[in-house]
Amino acid sequence: MRWIIFALALAAGTDAFAATALSPERIARDIEADGAKAVVDRLWNSGDYDRLLNHIDKGTPAWVALAPKLAAGTDAGASEELTIALAYALPRNPQAVLSVLDAKSYVLEPERVCSAPFIEDAVKDIPRYVKRAKAAVSRVTAPPLQDNKAACLAALAKVPQAASVNQ
Repeated sequence: MRWIIFALALAAGTDAFAATALSPERIARDIEADGAKAVVDRLWNSGDYDRLLNHIDKGTPAWVALAPKLAAGTDAGASEELTIALAYALPRNPQAVLSVLDAKSYVLEPERVCSAPFIEDAVKDIPRYVKRAKAAVSRVTAPPLQDNKAACLAALAKVPQAASVNQ
């Protein structure tokens, strides 16, 4: 009986550790040590990739800043979900999102991230999203971000306003 209690306590402690171990600093260190593909695979297989994306969705700068490192290790679904997370973050923290966009990266292309790439009816009111995103992006004044700002605004201008699904 004591072993069962000990095993349960150990498992609970491990879960608590795992829940707190997910941090942008830790993920960045892991990518440096193990490579992006290994870290993305580990996050995906553990279910932590969704937790990570939830932080990016919110536009938290340290989490958004991980996007280029993560993108190097993504494929298929993980790539698409990272692009979508950045799209969610766009109206919340346009400066952070614009700072990670990269026209040379399929996952981080301004034309993809800024095109409302949501799946199915994830965003019910695309016109409202586009209006909020355009307003937020328009307020970014940092000189190094002006090329990404222009590309993002051009992509947002092409989003079909009647559609609830794009791409």
